[in-house]
Amino acid sequence: MYAITDRHRCAPTPLIDVVSELLDAGVKAIQLREKDLSDIALIKLAEPIAAACYNYKANLFINTHIHVASDVGAAGVHLPANAEPVGSVKETETGDPCYIGCSVHSLDAAKKREAEGADFLTYSPIYPTASKPGYGPAVGTARLAEVVEGVKLPVFALGGITPVRVPECLTAGVFGVAVMSGVMPPKGAGTQAKRYLDALC
Repeated sequence: MYAITDRHRCAPTPLIDVVSELLDAGVKAIQLREKDLSDIALIKLAEPIAAACYNYKANLFINTHIHVASDVGAAGVHLPANAEPVGSVKETETGDPCYIGCSVHSLDAAKKREAEGADFLTYSPIYPTASKPGYGPAVGTARLAEVVEGVKLPVFALGGITPVRVPECLTAGVFGVAVMSGVMPPKGAGTQAKRYLDALC
């Protein structure tokens, strides 16, 4: 399970509290996706989250900002669909090599990111969702299976994923599921995460 943050959705509960609940529930991968913050503000937000992930032996990924990922000791970065090539990001790495995940919305894009050297992909939107506006209609699990079969990288299904829909995604061959709105409530994040984790077992 790949949990994606949105501090606005979980407000007024502090994001670190929600992330701590997710980690306590057993989530092992967190993407810090707070695109409206400056680097300084993002580092301030990321530092306690990075420490919590380290304590739980979970992987933290920072959306877009390679330098922030390096500064806080994150496992890697996650690049949006319109981001620079993976190779350009790897050239700017400081410190230990990091993992690079990429968002894609088509099989061609998935193949391109694989050729660039990405480590894993999120493919969306699988189902209708308000969290992924502007990316076209839901693609469905048949298209999801095509992407999974079309690349050798691990693929996470993203967009409208509920615990009930997890088995359909697994049948399509995904490595896992990525979830944002489903695990960012002000209360009960840990309980909700356990529903996803149980469905993934």
